[in-house]
Amino acid sequence: MVSGKKLVICDAETEYAARLAEYLGGKRDLSLQVKICESPEQVLSMRRDTKIDILLADENMKFTEGVLDAIPEVMYLSVFETSAPPDHKPRIYRYQSADAIYTCLVDGLTASGMGDLWAVRKKNRGQLIGYYSPIRRLGQTSQAIKHGIQLAKKSNVLYLNMEPYAGIGGHFADEKERNLSMLLYYAKQEIGNPGLLITTLVQQMSGMDYIPPVTYPEDLKTVTTEEWLWLLREILERSIYDVLILDIGDCIQGIFDILQSCDQVYMMTSGDRLAVSKLCQYEETLCRHGYGSLWERMIRCDVRRSIKNKNTGAAGSVS
Repeated sequence: MVSGKKLVICDAETEYAARLAEYLGGKRDLSLQVKICESPEQVLSMRRDTKIDILLADENMKFTEGVLDAIPEVMYLSVFETSAPPDHKPRIYRYQSADAIYTCLVDGLTASGMGDLWAVRKKNRGQLIGYYSPIRRLGQTSQAIKHGIQLAKKSNVLYLNMEPYAGIGGHFADEKERNLSMLLYYAKQEIGNPGLLITTLVQQMSGMDYIPPVTYPEDLKTVTTEEWLWLLREILERSIYDVLILDIGDCIQGIFDILQSCDQVYMMTSGDRLAVSKLCQYEETLCRHGYGSLWERMIRCDVRRSIKNKNTGAAGSVS
């Protein structure tokens, strides 16, 4: 059992501190031991007995010189909403929801590089499922979402849309700031713990977690193959998710390598002449670049058969 980091909330409003401690201590995806105190003297006493990794203190607390030097991360609870105080001390507005306080806390810790707060230590990596087809407009996103929602009935599922134009406002909420772009920024830096950041970004769709897609396609296009693979590996090995579903668009670097790393790959297909010609070209490209085995293990989802079965009331089929 991982003991976790130690976070101390120092606040004279003990009832407030207790409620916040209960919320943070109850986060199943964090490895935190949360304690509370009501004075700088109690912080000093705690520090003599044990290491304090994170201190969240009322900004009006007066600490004697040197007390805070041995605490790696110090953040302050403020009655002001200012995001850039003159003294540059990291502050969190105290009179907001516990969810919002948690998001601010995680953002600060992630930016500082203290990302080892992820409670999960898996025996086995999560399952990676990819959806990609060179043929467009065959319902790939709808099928991927439907699959994810079905799996989410029994497992923890995270869905990522990796298309340049995902249809914000259609399937997905319009989230201009806290979306996949923020996660990709940390992937490019390879700093912090993406699993920790994910907890502040996810939204839910019928029991399935998803991160709102990027607003600007350029945010996807600049991510390298190595950065994608690092991010996916971190999520698979260090998050609460049993299944990660990728809905992949054409602008992604390293599509073949990403698909090759998937445990299952679903490809939407159709039997019309144009679709068949695209599939033939795709097959030739895979084989020419040494990914012939990937083509062989792709699970074909024939749209014609699905529509036919839907009209007759039968279950859809995968070919």
